[in-house]
Amino acid sequence: MQFTKIFAGAASVIALSAVAGHAADLTMRVGTVYQTTHTISQASAEFERLVEEKSDGAIEVEVFYAEELGSEREMAEMTRAGGLEMVLSGLPGTGAFVPQIEVMEAFYTYDSVEELAEVVRAIESDLNVFMEPQGFHLVGTMYQGPRNLLSTKPVRSFEDMQGLKLRIPQTPLFVALAQSWNATPTAISLGEVYTSLESGVIDAVEGTSETIVSSKFYENAGYLTLTQHNYYPQPMVVNKSWWDGLTDDQREVIETSAKEAGEYQLSLHKAADDAALQTMRDAGVEIIELDTEPFREPVLAAMDDYIKSKGDDVYAVYQKMLEVSAD
Repeated sequence: MQFTKIFAGAASVIALSAVAGHAADLTMRVGTVYQTTHTISQASAEFERLVEEKSDGAIEVEVFYAEELGSEREMAEMTRAGGLEMVLSGLPGTGAFVPQIEVMEAFYTYDSVEELAEVVRAIESDLNVFMEPQGFHLVGTMYQGPRNLLSTKPVRSFEDMQGLKLRIPQTPLFVALAQSWNATPTAISLGEVYTSLESGVIDAVEGTSETIVSSKFYENAGYLTLTQHNYYPQPMVVNKSWWDGLTDDQREVIETSAKEAGEYQLSLHKAADDAALQTMRDAGVEIIELDTEPFREPVLAAMDDYIKSKGDDVYAVYQKMLEVSAD
């Protein structure tokens, strides 16, 4: 019932935007959870520009930002059902229907966002093998990281994690992370984090500096611990049936634009991450650097068996990721 209401509301927004727009051979609606200042959103706007330019206006793109159409999971469900053409969505959305793709966010696997991009390019076809039977198709990727820990009380050692109410995306991989750290996993949507920090529903949230600043979470939490536990891709996912119905030329325009938008976002990421960290410093957030090994050890100890339990096909992709990242 809740999803039906959200779907109906989102459909109204989409319908109104379509009426207001000009006629095109093809209309493509894109949803993202991020604020317009985030590099993911900036690159989504660049994707819109590129598609419309490369198609000479034959393909019209409209991007909906900041959960305007619903949470990440709700937008992924809309995309799967055909109510939305594309969503920028990882584990909280697409991963709810394609749990195998959580392998791409394995913790402490990458040393940099550039290494992440290299690995994801190597496993892109594997991810589509997982996605396509569930009604999705991967056309491109954007990149984020590292994720760190923002909290309302200082975390200066691994022992400080005990019982900490940690907001996580609603996905088993992140539940396992919180449990490995002896924290209390609390799964809520990104849009609820600000007030949950303010009210005490959660003590902490893990995420990138850019997301923490663009969503203003740091206004309600004064400590950032540099755990650097995760670099992760942001898949650009379309409805598979819709994709199959496009012409070869339309698919080429969209894929090329997605690749270029991903490269554009990657070029913005480092400066944005550094600027976000400085914004927090200037606002009085204490940046806590510590030995990450006590955080790494319990996670890595559980990671191999956890991914192996997801099936031989998923574990084979994980091994491929480790080989590429080691080169």
